[in-house]
Amino acid sequence: MTHRKWAEYHQLRPDQISELVDQTPIAFWPLGLIEHHGWHLPVGYDGLKAERVCVRIAQKTGGIILPVMWWGALGGHGDFLWTHYQTTESTAQILYTTTCQLVQFGFQVIVLLAGHYPWQQILDQELPKIQLDNPDILILSGTEMSICGEDIKLTGDHAGRAETSYGLALFPELIDLRELRSGRDLSVWPNSEMPPKEKWHPAVCFDQNDSLFGQMGQPADEASVDEGESAISALVDNLANKINAFLD
Repeated sequence: MTHRKWAEYHQLRPDQISELVDQTPIAFWPLGLIEHHGWHLPVGYDGLKAERVCVRIAQKTGGIILPVMWWGALGGHGDFLWTHYQTTESTAQILYTTTCQLVQFGFQVIVLLAGHYPWQQILDQELPKIQLDNPDILILSGTEMSICGEDIKLTGDHAGRAETSYGLALFPELIDLRELRSGRDLSVWPNSEMPPKEKWHPAVCFDQNDSLFGQMGQPADEASVDEGESAISALVDNLANKINAFLD
């Protein structure tokens, strides 16, 4: 297995970045969001998931990990307390500009791993032109469900069994399954007002008295570390092998 150094972009001095890019020209950019993820998961779940997976890949490939992009767009939780959605246009502009800069700065592999599934729409919109203009660069992009192409397709949900399993494998210290309990009132909503039913996402639980509030998919209390670890390990190995093969 190839072993190369990795580091976090924002902690490096310019000469250190240049040296590392010369050795391992790989950039990882975790794409996240601040969003209600049920009672048991942190609101930064999407970014944390993407970042921790990028770290695992970088441990096998080397490279530089950019700070998490916390400001995303789109989704079914815009009316939930502690959720911050931006406009699609502003988010897309940051994605495009930053990716072009990474190309300009000499990175040969760019990994854009999105923890928030609606990022897929923005990636599909903004990246094809960059890839077309730079055919010699490897751009790997998508969510855990899509980034490996046909090789591996992990399941996805929102704060349910799948995402909770991934979280238990990646950052168990930030998860508390005991918080999956009923008995909450309207104070969990901004201004203590539930959004009108016509604004509800059909697959999301909007009943604040339900222990599965905010979730979409199979119940989170069915999650397990083993399920999460098996899925994440397969994803990491697949992407690390692709990156190392490209650079070798």
